[in-house]
Amino acid sequence: MLPKVATHILHTSTRAVASIQQTYTIRNVLQFQSNSGPSSTIAPWNNTGSSHWGNNGPGPGGAKYNTGSRHYNYAGAGRAVTQANTTISSSDGSYTQSTDETDDIPPRRAAINSTKRTRIRSSSLSIPNQGRKERGEKLGVLKTVQLHTRSRHVFAPQTSTSPQTVESIESAPRPVLVRRNSTSAPLPTSEIFDPSIPAPSPKTSRRNSAASRSASPVEARSSSPPPPESQPSAAHDPLDPKSPQTTTAPKLPSSKPLSPDTIRLRAARDSGNHVEAAETVRHFLQTTQNPTVREFNGALEALAETRRVGEPLHLILETYNDMLRRSLMPNASTYVTLIDALCARDSEIHRVIHTLETRVKHRKLTGRNEVASDHADKKRIELLRSETNFQSAMSMFEAILVDGGNHKCTVFTYQNLLRSCAIHGSIDGAIHVFAQVEKRAGDFRPTPSFYQSLIQAFTNAGQLKGAEEVFAEYREAIQRGDLHINWNKDAVDSNRGNLLIWNQMIETYFRFNLPDKAVGLVDQMLGAEADETSVIADPPPVGTSTFTTVLSGFCQTGDVETALVWFDRLLQQNGTTEDPFETTGVAMKPDAVAWSVMLDALAVKGMIHDLNRLFVIRLQDSPNKIRPTERRVVFAANLANVDSMNQEQFIWSIDFLRGHVLASNLIASPERVSMARELIDTLFDRQMYEYAVTALSEYVASWMEATSERGIEGTSLVPAIHTIQSLQLEYTTKLYDATQGKVSYSAVLQLARIADTVRVLQQEEYIPYFLQSYATSRAAGSLPVEEMTLRDWELLMYAAVEVQSAATSDRPLHTAVPDYAFEGLVSLLGDLAKYKVAFNDMNPLLIKRTVSLIVQERGQDAVKELFQTLGPAFQNVLEDPELAAAALESAISESASEADSGYASAEFNYESTKLRIDPYTTKTVHAEFKALHNPGHNALNAFAKFRRAVESGKAPNPATIGLLIQSLGRASRMEEVHYAYTVAQTVLASLETNKAWQADAWFQIEDSMIIGLAHHGDVEGAHVHRLRILEQGGAPTADAYGALIYNVKDTTDDTSNAMALFQESQQQRVVPNQYLYNNIISKLAKARKADYALELFQQMKSHVAPSSVTYGAVIGACARVGDIHSAEMLFKEMQQAKNFKPRVPPYNTMMQMYTTTKPDRERALHYYHELCKAGIHPTAYTYKLLMDAYGAIEPVDIESMERTFKTLQEDRGVQVLGNHFASLINAYGCVQKDLDKAIEVFNSIASSNVEADALVFESMINALVAHRRTDLIPEYIAKMDSLGVKMTAYISNFLIKGYAIVGDIEQARSIFDSLEDPPVGMAAPNNHSPHDLSAPVEVDQSAPVYREPSTWEAMIRAELGSGNRDGAIDLLERLKARQYPEAVYNRISGILVDHSQVLP
Repeated sequence: MLPKVATHILHTSTRAVASIQQTYTIRNVLQFQSNSGPSSTIAPWNNTGSSHWGNNGPGPGGAKYNTGSRHYNYAGAGRAVTQANTTISSSDGSYTQSTDETDDIPPRRAAINSTKRTRIRSSSLSIPNQGRKERGEKLGVLKTVQLHTRSRHVFAPQTSTSPQTVESIESAPRPVLVRRNSTSAPLPTSEIFDPSIPAPSPKTSRRNSAASRSASPVEARSSSPPPPESQPSAAHDPLDPKSPQTTTAPKLPSSKPLSPDTIRLRAARDSGNHVEAAETVRHFLQTTQNPTVREFNGALEALAETRRVGEPLHLILETYNDMLRRSLMPNASTYVTLIDALCARDSEIHRVIHTLETRVKHRKLTGRNEVASDHADKKRIELLRSETNFQSAMSMFEAILVDGGNHKCTVFTYQNLLRSCAIHGSIDGAIHVFAQVEKRAGDFRPTPSFYQSLIQAFTNAGQLKGAEEVFAEYREAIQRGDLHINWNKDAVDSNRGNLLIWNQMIETYFRFNLPDKAVGLVDQMLGAEADETSVIADPPPVGTSTFTTVLSGFCQTGDVETALVWFDRLLQQNGTTEDPFETTGVAMKPDAVAWSVMLDALAVKGMIHDLNRLFVIRLQDSPNKIRPTERRVVFAANLANVDSMNQEQFIWSIDFLRGHVLASNLIASPERVSMARELIDTLFDRQMYEYAVTALSEYVASWMEATSERGIEGTSLVPAIHTIQSLQLEYTTKLYDATQGKVSYSAVLQLARIADTVRVLQQEEYIPYFLQSYATSRAAGSLPVEEMTLRDWELLMYAAVEVQSAATSDRPLHTAVPDYAFEGLVSLLGDLAKYKVAFNDMNPLLIKRTVSLIVQERGQDAVKELFQTLGPAFQNVLEDPELAAAALESAISESASEADSGYASAEFNYESTKLRIDPYTTKTVHAEFKALHNPGHNALNAFAKFRRAVESGKAPNPATIGLLIQSLGRASRMEEVHYAYTVAQTVLASLETNKAWQADAWFQIEDSMIIGLAHHGDVEGAHVHRLRILEQGGAPTADAYGALIYNVKDTTDDTSNAMALFQESQQQRVVPNQYLYNNIISKLAKARKADYALELFQQMKSHVAPSSVTYGAVIGACARVGDIHSAEMLFKEMQQAKNFKPRVPPYNTMMQMYTTTKPDRERALHYYHELCKAGIHPTAYTYKLLMDAYGAIEPVDIESMERTFKTLQEDRGVQVLGNHFASLINAYGCVQKDLDKAIEVFNSIASSNVEADALVFESMINALVAHRRTDLIPEYIAKMDSLGVKMTAYISNFLIKGYAIVGDIEQARSIFDSLEDPPVGMAAPNNHSPHDLSAPVEVDQSAPVYREPSTWEAMIRAELGSGNRDGAIDLLERLKARQYPEAVYNRISGILVDHSQVLP
């Protein structure tokens, strides 16, 4: 008897029935009747190889909706919409709401190895256990298990062929070694477990390994105690999400204190940081000599708990294998951790395989034939399927049971195992695991997800009867109260898991082609009434996922017509819900998954009318809810069926695609371009040219709306513009080649408008066709005069002027147009007068050229007479024939005549050379800047292509020329820069037909000159172009201001000049970018203006993401002023930034702060270790700082400094430089007061293939001064001269100090007077070492040595030390006249106030 459905969604009095397969009927719970015929049948899915059908395959579900699971995903294995409405999957490739172009595989995690990383050999995880079934039959189950226990473990090492090496991220994990406490019997083999070669343990060698610490003895293995008696606890329910959760085996009380390693490993586990966990485990493996089982379990837990989704298990399995190699016996906790990791990986692989299969399916469905992509995806699927994680997990589970450790398994372990059994359709495995669950009845009761996995396992194995029996047992368990429901009695939450079970059973019936039984379950659910006294209802009220399951079931069985009827009725419902598993009890509108299922099915079935009808309804939803795949499916289905359409249907379909699919900006640009091209080609094939051009115009207009104004103007800088330009040129060529100009002028005018919009000049060879179309349409009376704007008439006039100009020159156009009908320029002027077009409002240059051509042809008197005849608009032109040029034209003219200023090139004559902008040239030249090679080399390659094109009369667009100028300037190729700039003037002059483009292009070229000249070092020349832009009312870009600021140098106050430029940029309302901020903050940092730097840094973070360069600069600012707290805080913030890319400078800055500003060896070494942990190789300066940390900070550690120097010498990747010897000399001579050793080090330089530089002599003389051995100074000065090392102000400072200390003030004064002052306002050159110490700059020995502010300070201290205060004051007055920054003057003048240590 049917249940009452008085409140059914249709509210009708009778049921309709639909005939299914002629053998049974389906009770139509939606009370409608299908008018379709018998459903097509498909083969039942009863083979065990079937992966799954429905929503993401079999699996227990996510923690959000299922009891106690720590895996939050609905994509557990093999369910249709039963488990998750977010994803519907099937083994034949089905539906998913995740983006079908993305993978679920993230990058690899950090390796454990600290220095040299060895590539982990990729191979399938194989577990040797072959012959299990056969041996079980001969010896019995118990005997087999006993032998298994005595074997060398499930992963015992055995000989095998070489495993396949795979470099992909999904590579199978290394085989695990499992060892038991007895090796008396070899492990048998079977079809499940294959022998494999054990992997080597992670390498533990390090370049400067610290002394290994001692560890506690090996922990003795104790037998497992019997399971504790079940004690009901009101405080903590193990399945209650509100109770403390864990994924590891229950810990037994122990009186043993935790070792330091265990504490560190647990902290790493709880941190959730995979990098920290990997580093902690690496440290544990390398430093602990006698680790215990507990500590190894902690290491495995740390890696397992912090493993990112999709990562292979290499690190976990390598750690486990290392445990076995140390002869440690795994216990139940070890296996539980490994089982959870293996099952998690198994589920992840299943989801990725589904994603890849879905992607392949959608490519076919949307008409994208990507053979290479399909092949790559199939190879990845094959590789993923080669992993044997499930077999490994089951074998470890057996090992636990043999040891009597079932009571140590957690509920999550059972859930994970059952989920994997469901994925693989392993009925025996699922029953075996569930049997162990039942043995734990005193500890907990099974949850609904356990039964769901069992049903999925039977379904995937093709055994309907078993699935039905499990379902029946589940319902009986509900009645008995034998289910654990951790939800409260809220009607929605308590039935959520129940709903999943029923959805799963509905899916199962559809998979076995029994839709009547599936609909029968839905009928029961619709008639369900919630019992307020029950925790869970049987049956549960329906949810939207229930109806999605039904729709998917009908579609998969081929009965799309019935699915469509159900879908239409669901559309009539009023209610909606965001939660597909909410037990609403009534039907709701279809959710996103239901839409994808229905649209895909209609597309495959070829039901285009219904597909388009539904898609129009779909568009009423928020655009963000409509997946791009849905649009592609609709598009591909329509075009795939055009051949079967008549003209009316074809036009309707094309209009539909234009208005509802192609117009969307939400489709990825490459996809959208491909769709537009396919649609237009289809129209061209039917010779519907005007329709085709209209579609192209609509696409371009839509693209323009979605593109910023600056993006459109910066043409070559926006990659999409190249595609638009190519489309315009391609279809212009197709149209004229096919029609020879005999085509509607409306079509060619639209193409001309597109060309004008996307900065493409009309191609000379097609201009006659353009005029021919105008003439034929004019003759036919079909000119779209009312739609034509003044700009449209200008485009027509430019074409006519170009043709007539060519005819009167020595380069006529050779395009032959049959029956050419255009009557010439004068005739066109007559049309302008006829249609009342304001000729006098056109571009002045166009008017000039027009008048000039007609005067050439007819003479001045005839022109005057003609223009009087044409009307007032033409007469006004003759009254003002000059039409004064605009300010911008004057600027362009000024730029074009710069040969005298040195910026132009004499090799190119811009006045006599005619160039046209060529999109192909633009694309090929621009492509060079994207290549991953040496930038300077790329610039020269680009210039070679540019010059060849110019010589053939072609040029790239101005934006690309500007980019070329910038690149050549960075490479200091100034001759090429001048040539490109001169060519740019001709290109600018050719843009007179588009004044907006011409104006923007002029600013681009000038801005590029600023950048190019600034990077070359010609800052004055860069400022010339900056002033031009400002004079024309514009402003340089942020990149230009950044380049100017970066190259402010060689002045006494670089910072003030840089700040002036930055403030000017803000006054001009230039939005700072990362480059501009980085440069100004760096300038402030070098000037120790930390407050200003931090202020700008905070301002930057509000709208621009700081980079590692930014952090390095602002950290440096804090370090220079000794603000340790801010520097430390910023460094941590940098490490935690999402876009953080480790670079050497910030680490070196922190080390320098703790070696010089705030000496602290421990902190300096901390940042050195952080650098190594980040995988960065030390630089030469890093080694220098490390040596200073040992040799310059008390108490000095000479042994460590020497060891560091030896490591540097052995490091082939770093060059030993003079500053390293300088550190040694300083440590021995100044800190250790061992002058002889310092001299020995100095003398050893000659035999070390290192050139002694100014830094070496500076440190040596400092050591001599420290020992008051001024008598030796002349010897080393002579050595400087002989080696060609130029004296510097800093060496002079030590000389002044040394002679003053020994009382020889006259010699000190002589040295000071021998130095010179740089020009006022300029910094002293040649005193500082270059940034690249490995490539010193050659300096003329005879060049003067210029004083630094520190030189004045040294001399003033010397005068004060000798008692000559008046002399010190005189020096201070001279210093003031040098116009040094006020802060510098104040610091030095302070010596006169407090000179208790005038000679420090």
